[in-house]
Amino acid sequence: MDISTLTHLGFHEKAASIYLAALSLGTASIQQLAQKSGLKRPTVYIHIEELIKDGLIEKIPIGKKEYFHASNPQLLQTRAQQHLLDIQKALPELEALQDNLKGKPSVRILEGKKGLKQLYDEICLSSHIRFWSNLSTFEVFFQEHFKKISESIAEKGIRTHEIIANTQESKRSSKRYASVAGKNYSARIATKDGILNDNAIYGDVIALFRIHEYNLYVIRIEDVIITSAMKTIFDMAWNSADQFIN
Repeated sequence: MDISTLTHLGFHEKAASIYLAALSLGTASIQQLAQKSGLKRPTVYIHIEELIKDGLIEKIPIGKKEYFHASNPQLLQTRAQQHLLDIQKALPELEALQDNLKGKPSVRILEGKKGLKQLYDEICLSSHIRFWSNLSTFEVFFQEHFKKISESIAEKGIRTHEIIANTQESKRSSKRYASVAGKNYSARIATKDGILNDNAIYGDVIALFRIHEYNLYVIRIEDVIITSAMKTIFDMAWNSADQFIN
């Protein structure tokens, strides 16, 4: 058998040779293991302790001598599965370390109604929101949060600027929204077509929604530099948009 299979599992090359020798010999002495593996006896002594510690070889005293017996090879599968579980358990922490690299934005995709509702709940905690949206689409799919966010704007004094699509449906939705949100909500009408979904900037986050029948998801990007640039672009678009609700 090629020992590379075992070295890929983390075995030292010489330890792998000793384990294979033990498997083929059954119960064997150090001298027999050395002869079978082609290694010197002192080398076998060093590496066999590693194999015993890992539970892959068992030491068996017979009379005044010590013999060694290889454990069932299925133990290797159990060991590999445990390593995989350990990696899976540690993966979120490892990914968090990577996400915290200086200069690298945090990007997440939240899917389905549950994911979008989670994002809308987060928006309710901000102090200033910039929306550009087809508000009627949002109202149709998320009536509960249509009301919840507008109520939060009124109750928490959240400054909200919204550029809406230039459609009659979106204008009607904006008026209903403003009737609850009150004086903290302002809306203007986009001078160009193409706003089909909901989008928001709040804090250091940009949220880009995809709301269409059952295809629902939002891309959440958190990065102070990117968000600062998007706020500037939004503010320029706001200044050129048509007045609607002050």
